[in-house]
Amino acid sequence: MPTALGYPGLRCVLEFLDPMKRIHIAARNHSLWTIDKTIPIWIEELEIYREFLKLDKYSTEISFDIRFSNRQNAKFHQVLPEQLNQGEAITKLLNSYLGGRSKIYVNFLSIYGMYSPVLPPNFIIRINELGCCFSYINRFLANIDPCSFPLKKLRTGIDEPDHLNHPILTSAEEVIFTCGANGIQKLIDQNNGNKRVTFEDYRYNSANPVVLIRHWMKNGIEIGATLKLHNNNDNDRLLHILLQELKEFENKRFNSSLNCPRLIIPINRTAEIHVIVSSKNSIVVEVVPKSLKRRGEATEEPSSSKKAKQ
Repeated sequence: MPTALGYPGLRCVLEFLDPMKRIHIAARNHSLWTIDKTIPIWIEELEIYREFLKLDKYSTEISFDIRFSNRQNAKFHQVLPEQLNQGEAITKLLNSYLGGRSKIYVNFLSIYGMYSPVLPPNFIIRINELGCCFSYINRFLANIDPCSFPLKKLRTGIDEPDHLNHPILTSAEEVIFTCGANGIQKLIDQNNGNKRVTFEDYRYNSANPVVLIRHWMKNGIEIGATLKLHNNNDNDRLLHILLQELKEFENKRFNSSLNCPRLIIPINRTAEIHVIVSSKNSIVVEVVPKSLKRRGEATEEPSSSKKAKQ
């Protein structure tokens, strides 16, 4: 007869088990249930809305009833108790799944909507990436472990330019703006430290990217800094303005191959700005190290001229 796993063995198995399978198994085994919440749980994606909860590939939708489903299209229904509204039901469900756990690790947490449920106070998670509407971030900020900051990625919509002052936004390595107030000029004025910024389906003043590029030229910026602009309606117009305003930096060797820059703008001896029209029809402004080939060309010319003088 096989020997039962001791606590160290159970801990290793439970910690890296599929989260929903783990919750399901522990709820039906008293010995596991007593230790389950003391063991860290790892979740790739957690989405929380007023009427919807998604934990990795498992989702729960609440309307007049409770509907459970997974990516294999297995679906289950349960009657919603009359005394519960949708937000309260999601909060109770979330608390039963994750409340009271010692450590919850989530790669990507997504919370949207003014009426998103209030998270249980004992629900503390450590995250890498966050998706939210910035106006309501204070509703759940206390539930995020401070060790999560700075975030690797923040995907958000903003309603006020002042939101750009928030330390959570300014410290994030990558920020994706989905909608909201015109923020490019504000980012320029405040010299925000975000390494990568994307404006997605976002209306902006077409002159702002030119101002940003000139700001980077004058003040410098670290290699890897990237600005992506997704707006199919304005891309052609924006590219025309960039080529017109910065025509002295147009790439003479431009071809239609993928990621070939339309503009190459020097910053200093080690870095330059590339302006690229990507395959997704977005405009990418990126700071890259000067290529070895270009440095070689720069050093060859003086040496050849010296030989000519001799």
